[in-house]
Amino acid sequence: MVIDIGNTRMKVALFVGNELDGVLFFSNRAHKKVADLLEKTHPERGIVSNVSKLNKPVANLFRKNMDLVYFEQAIKTPVEISYKTPKTLGTDRIANAVGAHKLYPKNNVLIIDFGTCIKYDIVTKNGEFKGGSIAPGVQMRFKSMHKMTGKLPRIKTWLEEDENWPGTDTKSSMVSGVIQGIHSEILRYMDISAEHYNNLTVIATGGDFMFFDKAFKNIIFAHPYLTLQGLHEILIHNKG
Repeated sequence: MVIDIGNTRMKVALFVGNELDGVLFFSNRAHKKVADLLEKTHPERGIVSNVSKLNKPVANLFRKNMDLVYFEQAIKTPVEISYKTPKTLGTDRIANAVGAHKLYPKNNVLIIDFGTCIKYDIVTKNGEFKGGSIAPGVQMRFKSMHKMTGKLPRIKTWLEEDENWPGTDTKSSMVSGVIQGIHSEILRYMDISAEHYNNLTVIATGGDFMFFDKAFKNIIFAHPYLTLQGLHEILIHNKG
């Protein structure tokens, strides 16, 4: 079992015979639902990421029902971390690198994670995490334009035609600025990554990739559960 804890909810993945068998989403306080799941599945081993954000009774449930590994600073990983400040490196970025290297062991990989922030990271074919960049995500860009100006609206939803250039009103101009801006950002990171790393594969994860999937469907490979798969590989690597 792989448990990835977010700010308010957790993703729980079940692996059977090293294959992903299913992914469930729960509130971080969903004690009864977690108890029911554990009773039905009887996991032997598990890994927890971001355990500090988990409700204590729920954390105790996991701990009592399986041999549990905590994704902490000292944990062993199957990739080498070449990062000057490893203590500040998010566990999601490490897990993504591990998952990417497992999927494409003969390739250099550019990972794009479309979350609250957009993370662009490189893991080499030699299994070395080189680092990357962190940029504002889609909703963060819309929210900041609204909060830091006097008249721009708060945009939460939009139509596909609002993304077109040039925008013909304030809403479509803002949508075009965010979506086309990220589109151009992606292309630039792909270009500079290809300049430094040959045999490059580009993969994407995170919920907001849906806004860019159509434009990049032939050149970027989507892996929605990359982080969970990476955490599973870290669990295997720490058999004890």
